[in-house]
Amino acid sequence: MDWVELGRALQAAREAAGLTQREIAQRLDVGLSTVQGVERGRALKKVSPLIRAYAAEVGWPRGSVERVLRGEPPLGTEPEEAAPSTPEQAEPIASVADGKLPVRVVDDLNSEGVLLDTDVIDLPGGAQAIVVVKGRVRGTPQEIQVALEAWRRVQPHLRELLEEPPTPAGT
Repeated sequence: MDWVELGRALQAAREAAGLTQREIAQRLDVGLSTVQGVERGRALKKVSPLIRAYAAEVGWPRGSVERVLRGEPPLGTEPEEAAPSTPEQAEPIASVADGKLPVRVVDDLNSEGVLLDTDVIDLPGGAQAIVVVKGRVRGTPQEIQVALEAWRRVQPHLRELLEEPPTPAGT
């Protein structure tokens, strides 16, 4: 795995996006030295959520980090791979800078795939569960329809489970 090349590629993507190291550090809620370490190619045992969040902030699709570590270009940088840009693709659903979601969740929300549905389910005690349903990357219309129908079958059961009053302990 070529961590130095990954650092160089992330730096180039950051600069192409018109961002400074300080801006990336603020967006990722890390120190400037952490960003500098990533860009210098500090070797890691595995790809961290921080690296994935950095890649998402500079516009890399999911899977790009692994490609660069294998010596390939990030996804979407080769003409045959570039997907047409749409407002949904250009605008991330969430960002680490929002400070409201964990990096892992932001990474999953911004990963490739069609957003099919969302639901907010009230939990006992005033809490809420937020469900995001995404379809397969490059799924056919039929595959997307099957996924949506599966979610529609599961959704009422999930709500039903959460509406049942808890049974007291020892009964």
